Amino acid sequence: MSKNKIKPVRQKIDSIDNQILKLIQKRGSLAQKIGRLKSLMNSNASFYKPNREAEIIRNISKLNEGPISEKKIQYIFKEIISSCLSLEEELTIAYLGPEGTHSEGAVIQHFGSSPTRLPRGTIEDVFHQVRTGSVNFGVVPVENSSEGVVNATLNSLADEEIKICGESYLPIHHQLASARKFKLADAKVVASHSQALGQCSRWLDANLPNVKREMTSSTAEAAKLSKSQQKTLCIVSSMAINKYKLHSYQKDIEDFSGNNTRFLIIGNIDIEQTNKDKTSFLIQTDNQPGALLKILEPFNKRKINLERIETRPSRESLNAHNFFIDSSGHYKDANLKQVIDSLEKLGASVRILGSYPSSS
Repeated sequence: MSKNKIKPVRQKIDSIDNQILKLIQKRGSLAQKIGRLKSLMNSNASFYKPNREAEIIRNISKLNEGPISEKKIQYIFKEIISSCLSLEEELTIAYLGPEGTHSEGAVIQHFGSSPTRLPRGTIEDVFHQVRTGSVNFGVVPVENSSEGVVNATLNSLADEEIKICGESYLPIHHQLASARKFKLADAKVVASHSQALGQCSRWLDANLPNVKREMTSSTAEAAKLSKSQQKTLCIVSSMAINKYKLHSYQKDIEDFSGNNTRFLIIGNIDIEQTNKDKTSFLIQTDNQPGALLKILEPFNKRKINLERIETRPSRESLNAHNFFIDSSGHYKDANLKQVIDSLEKLGASVRILGSYPSSS
């Protein structure tokens, strides 16, 4: 009796699948048409428009009524957009490698799985690849909710004339694994990147207190070490478990469930306004009392929210300080234009690192 009831429901699903396929292919054809029209206007222009993509995802999210979650709907549409864009343009994205790290996960989360992914050994090299035009965009970590800012990224932003074109917040989950299965009581070493070890320190203290902790250059390198060294555990991403065919012991061993890393998308294009933007500034002032208060006042006067402030001495001058500031809004907004004018009148050096769709 139940089988007779299931069959017509499955037939409806099959019919819907066929409709979805036809609509996706129709979308792809329209994307190709837009690509041809854009080529006639400017043959060198990129077809990738982060502002347009952000608006599509936001609108779809508003329309979603379930039962599929908003996060999963966003993932599905990211992949559809990514696949359609690949019909117009083949993107190459550089990221902090090696393969199987959270940085690669951030690339897929932001761009979908269609672009070519190019792992690099250092953050500085990711910036180099973007600066020289060897890739279309780069993805670099800038801060972790529990471990703080990534200094190499801030230094590269100050040193390079590269623009921030977007951001992506990746939930960070750490998995305990090994290349070959053995009893946890027999483990000699647990290896991972220093940040991963730090983010799992409480769990390790409680469950593996006598196991030596060994730092590696990345979580993926920890996976490789587990393959070459007996009785060695590794803390890695889910992607690394699949890629390196590891045995999983325990999932999500991070100390804080809300742990996430913010990644920046860097490139050489300006992003147009959306209905929710963020602007990153590098503001340099003389090293004197009250300098920070002075540059914050123009933002406060116009009731512009500041989402992050990072202060550090300038590497160019002993008598100057750099302030990395993220504010709400786009640099073309009237309020932010007034802020920039006010800052320059105060004698501050103002550099716009980028305005882009906000993901926070």
